[in-house]
Amino acid sequence: MPIKKPRGLLSLQPGESITKRNLYDLIQYSKVEDSEFWGGADSTIGNTPQQGINWIGSPPETIGVIIKTRPGSYEHDGWMSDQRDSYQYSFKARNGKISYTEKANEVLVKQPQQLYPILLFTESKQSWLYEGSFDVAEIKESFVVLSRRTSLQQLVAAEPDERLYQEGEKRYITHLLAERSSGVVAEIKASKSWSCEICAINFQSKYGYPYIEAHHKKPISSYSSNYAVSASDLALLCPNCHKAVHIHMKQSYLSYEEIKSKLMGNG
Repeated sequence: MPIKKPRGLLSLQPGESITKRNLYDLIQYSKVEDSEFWGGADSTIGNTPQQGINWIGSPPETIGVIIKTRPGSYEHDGWMSDQRDSYQYSFKARNGKISYTEKANEVLVKQPQQLYPILLFTESKQSWLYEGSFDVAEIKESFVVLSRRTSLQQLVAAEPDERLYQEGEKRYITHLLAERSSGVVAEIKASKSWSCEICAINFQSKYGYPYIEAHHKKPISSYSSNYAVSASDLALLCPNCHKAVHIHMKQSYLSYEEIKSKLMGNG
């Protein structure tokens, strides 16, 4: 059955297909108020049908990103493993130059902050095969790594005012991704008590639900782009102490250990 409204794309299940004609019309006419594909001003689809990346809603009120791709059509595009859980997707370039503020690239760069789903479609004859909902897991100079979102995945968007304490959009998002590095975070949470290193609050004991946040002790800008994050680079903090540390890091030149000591009343 054809999809008539842009938000209908958000209900697709992995393995389902949409014809190229249907998706073309949906993108093309979602902007036309008297069209059968009109779903409201808040869910028009940006960019043209011919482009590989489109977005539902007008940034910064994006509610989803559509990626249509042919694996192998660009140098970096394609699945990273046979499990098809990670996909490399190239930034849009003009005359060989990439602008991270161009909307088609910006909606990828900002995804880790706003956490709208990335709907990945691969070409399948006269249809687009829906591969599933993905998140940006890494940001490289010329491409992003998309990681499949699972129903068990817990995602926490940055607080709106936290952006004010960062400099540089791409560097800020890379910082968020480093703090959310799933493998390292899982390792540190498995090896340490889920209690805040600063105030010692334990969410399981106090609220009946296990929760903790992982903080990168050193600014991500101090590492090379290929630095491998390890468990020793992260600290487990409650949301309040985590925010306080970010503010102190921005307003002073203190190290994490110095800030920790100060917040614990020892400095």
